[in-house]
Amino acid sequence: MSYGDRLMAIGDAWKQYQADPLRRRVAIGDGRSIDGAQPDLLWGLDFLASPEQLAAGEPVSWVHSYPHHRPYIDYAAMRRALGWRRPLEHLGFGLTRLLGHYRYRLDYRPTPAPIRLKPDELALSEHWAQQPFVALEPYIKTGAPPSKQWPVERFAEVARQLSRAIPVYQISAPDSPVLDGLPQIRPRSFREALAYLRAARLYIGPEGGLHHGAAAMGTRAVVIYGGFTSPLITGYDFQRQLTGGAEYACGTRRGLCPHCAEHLNRISVAEVVDAARQLLEQPALQRSASA
Repeated sequence: MSYGDRLMAIGDAWKQYQADPLRRRVAIGDGRSIDGAQPDLLWGLDFLASPEQLAAGEPVSWVHSYPHHRPYIDYAAMRRALGWRRPLEHLGFGLTRLLGHYRYRLDYRPTPAPIRLKPDELALSEHWAQQPFVALEPYIKTGAPPSKQWPVERFAEVARQLSRAIPVYQISAPDSPVLDGLPQIRPRSFREALAYLRAARLYIGPEGGLHHGAAAMGTRAVVIYGGFTSPLITGYDFQRQLTGGAEYACGTRRGLCPHCAEHLNRISVAEVVDAARQLLEQPALQRSASA
C-alpha cells in the first residue's frame, strides 16, 4: 500500500467513525484481517482498531482497503470491460495488468486523514513555520505511471519565479535528483515529511502521497493532475487541482499515453505560478495543535 492509499483509507475510517452512533473502532483491511501497511501513520489514532482488539472480539466497523482493492477503483467496471461476469476477489492487480488501465468510482471522495504528529515532529514543524516557505516536489515516486510526471524543467521554472517572493524548497526522498539552485528538504521518513508539509505555506507537486499528506496537515496545495486521475476522485476542496482541461481520467498504466501527455503539456508554468500566488494570498487554514 502506498502512503497515498493509506492516508485515504485513514481518512475514510475517520469519516466512518464520526458517522457511527455506536462509535465503534474502525478496522482497515479485507473484512477479516487488518492491513498492517505503514504502521508509522497510526500513532495516536485511537479510533482505529488494532489486530489485538480484533482478535479479542471487540466489535468494529470496516473500511475495505488493502493491496489491489481500493475504494476509489471500480473493479466491477474493469471486470465488465474484460468480459468477466463473476466477481472475483483479490484480483485487482490482475485486472489492471490485463486491462492496462484503471477505471474509477466517480462517487468516491477522500477525507483528510487526521494524522497526529509526535512531540518532536511538532517541534520541527513549529520551528520551520517561523519563516513562510513553499515545499515543491518535482518527481513522481519510483514505479508510478509516467503519465503523472509533469516536466521537471517546468517545476524548476515555477520554483525560480516563486522564489523571488518566498523561499521555495525541494522536498524529495534522499535518493531523488536535485534541482540545481534550489534549497533542499530531504525528510528521513514520511512522518518527517508531514512535519515539513505542516509548516509550509503551500505544497506544489504531482498527485500522490505528498498531496494527501499536505491535506492531512491542513496545508493548501497546487496539485498537478493531468489526465491520469481525476481531482473529483482524489482531490480536496481547499487545494487547487490542474488537469490541463482533461475531461476524463484514463488511468493508463502502460507507458506515457497520448491523452495524458497532451493534458500535462497544456499545464503551463504561468498557470501553476498564478494558482500558487492566489493560494499564498489566502490565510492559513486552521488546524489542531497535533496535526
